[in-house]
Amino acid sequence: MIKMDDDLRPWGQRRIWLKAGLALAAMPFWLVSRKLEAATWFAQAFEAKQTDQVMAALEATAVPVSADLQIEAPQKAENGAVVQVELTSYQPAGSVRSLRLLADANPTPLIASFELGKQVLPKVVTRVKLAQSGEVIALLQQVNGQFQQQRRQVVVLEDGCAGSEREEPFATSMKMRARILEDGSLGKNITELKIIILHPMRTGRSKNDDGQRMPAHFMQLMQVVLNGQVVVDAQTGTGISRNPYFTFYLKDAKAGDVIAVNWQDNLGYEGHGQVTVSA
Repeated sequence: MIKMDDDLRPWGQRRIWLKAGLALAAMPFWLVSRKLEAATWFAQAFEAKQTDQVMAALEATAVPVSADLQIEAPQKAENGAVVQVELTSYQPAGSVRSLRLLADANPTPLIASFELGKQVLPKVVTRVKLAQSGEVIALLQQVNGQFQQQRRQVVVLEDGCAGSEREEPFATSMKMRARILEDGSLGKNITELKIIILHPMRTGRSKNDDGQRMPAHFMQLMQVVLNGQVVVDAQTGTGISRNPYFTFYLKDAKAGDVIAVNWQDNLGYEGHGQVTVSA
């Protein structure tokens, strides 16, 4: 059974929904199990239509703005369908329980939630859809339960949550890279993990070439597993861009360590992959 950090308890409950077995003697690494256990996507928060409803579902009230928490995003987004956003806190690894990303003007504001294990720096990069101009909101929760937030105004020139799409048969794949960075501003012995997953991430509001509304099809759950231990437990909504992209930063991983990534979407499709950390 995969082990989870004691502090990795998504939204008040410990949830382990992926299994992995020890490798065979001829394969000295953790295997990724193809079997997914029942998992709960936090529908109340992800389906909420207003930011204050999301905050209430997360039990985040009267949250102070923190200069420590930063959002890097363009001031003006030419195409709201693909907007790169980086969330960063300078608190040390192990001090932050979760980072969450919202877009106040989206039809459903909550975009993603990342529960972070003790080895993960509170720094996440992803690409999102923004329906219109408004505030992008970062919400941080410390291990003691306290919340902090930061906001950034982004001007959107083209709606990224609707429009038309080509209807194609579903096929998926995953590419990953994990490499140890040179010592620098992030500290020593930091591994950068990049993930890109082929997935349509349909919102349920776009239309095909015939003008018919296409049903929602999007990733909901993802876990990053380092040497058999869950270090990132993520939930995502329709606000993540097509072909989801993520970057995480892990502390004290070693060259040769194996990182597995496992995901599941709202239609029950699953994806599994692994990568070896390189120096």
